[in-house]
Amino acid sequence: MTDDWQNDFERTNQNALSVDWFVSPLEYSWPDGKQLFDKLFPAASSPSSQFDELCSPEIYKTSMKIDFRSKMMVFAYMRQDISKSYGLEIENGLMHLYRLDFASCISQWIYVIEGYCRKLFSVTSIQNVRPGSWTIPVSGSARHDSFIQSLSTCLSGYLSGVLFQGTSDFSTERLSRHLLLHGNVQNKSFFSQKNCLILMFLLDALVVIEMARNKQFPQVFSEREGELEKIKRRKHVYAKLLESAFHDDNLLRIEMLKEHF
Repeated sequence: MTDDWQNDFERTNQNALSVDWFVSPLEYSWPDGKQLFDKLFPAASSPSSQFDELCSPEIYKTSMKIDFRSKMMVFAYMRQDISKSYGLEIENGLMHLYRLDFASCISQWIYVIEGYCRKLFSVTSIQNVRPGSWTIPVSGSARHDSFIQSLSTCLSGYLSGVLFQGTSDFSTERLSRHLLLHGNVQNKSFFSQKNCLILMFLLDALVVIEMARNKQFPQVFSEREGELEKIKRRKHVYAKLLESAFHDDNLLRIEMLKEHF
């Protein structure tokens, strides 16, 4: 959480936003994740479906490492008050993603982003959760507060420019809460690996902001009683889900669903 890291994250995330992507601060905190995102988003560009198809599997391989995601579920999402309130939805969506069940993952997660923002940023309106209505949380620590402000700015850029932005193009693949929640998705490619990963990265950003507010980031790997067993169970289940994703019956399920595309 140095100034150099923060500047790198802001720059890379801005480049990612230019192609309708978002960078996870959790993933970017580790060498493999930082190296990958810096390589994929070295400069501003334009959205490209060909780019998405090529880079999504690479991002998936790096970001879905079982040991890391198991620990983050326990050390991050299950510790913070707001993320705990959405724990069922967050972990269930993650399990769908390990099974390559993108439609279920997106349907599970997309509304959680709005609820999480409402609680984390103290939004009083039940209708409008756009960044203009946010109160940025503070920790009382200048270093943490600078970090929170930086992440919140990056997050608001994606939410305002993509996820919360209204659209009349019902055939777009672009991630939009309005299309899904109002039943207007006409292009079933909307339910993509890319959109699942972005929603996960948005959740990562939200939980990191919550941890920073509580001065618990980057000191995230401080093990507590009973947590090793929770991690062990998750590593076992996530591994089985990922393994089963490539079994014949699951591949057949995916092919059957593609008949609706």
